[in-house]
Amino acid sequence: MQYAARGINQIAMIFHIHKTVSLAVALLRDARVHWMSKALFVGSIGTLLLAVLFPELLGDLVGLTIPGIGPVLDVLGIPVDASIDWVAFAVASYNLLRIFPSDIVGEHYDNLFRSRRSA
Repeated sequence: MQYAARGINQIAMIFHIHKTVSLAVALLRDARVHWMSKALFVGSIGTLLLAVLFPELLGDLVGLTIPGIGPVLDVLGIPVDASIDWVAFAVASYNLLRIFPSDIVGEHYDNLFRSRRSA
């Protein structure tokens, strides 16, 4: 899969949440993107958000099923539910961009993330 000529910078997408949301909105508004891709993206994001909003169940499940991970995160002061859920949400959200045509994603990414740098 090829996005823009220089590719998508995952770190930039993490630190520029507003631009990342704008990228998703631009893709959802783009008439060249099939409605089924849009529905799949929105449904997947909604499902992931539900999992993040109810983290106790998922966090306890992971903390109990993977030996040693729960106590290690507790010692570090990192809540199991928050760390696992939000990291999984971020990774999955980025990977869900693959649902859309790569040339259209690259075009919108360049417009949002690169247009102000070159100006």
